[in-house]
Amino acid sequence: MSSLRSVRLVIQLVRDDIEPHYRVAVYPGPRGAPLHRKFSSRDELLKRLRATIPDFDEKNLVGTSEATQILFAQSMELSDTQLSSLGLVY
Repeated sequence: MSSLRSVRLVIQLVRDDIEPHYRVAVYPGPRGAPLHRKFSSRDELLKRLRATIPDFDEKNLVGTSEATQILFAQSMELSDTQLSSLGLVY
């Protein structure tokens, strides 16, 4: 069985000059290095989130401005398998 890690999951909508994308970051705590993964579309991100965190509410991913913004930030416990499924590997 995969161990659980207490992490802070942050999802950011990045609007830059090239093309908007989503950035998922996991912050493991004060001593661990954050992990990041870029998703090119909302659909790609939602597909991965639904497979990894079945009760994730997609309403959390609605941007309200034309600027880069944090859409979701929450402390949670994720297993190594869930982190790997999101493309975030320690």
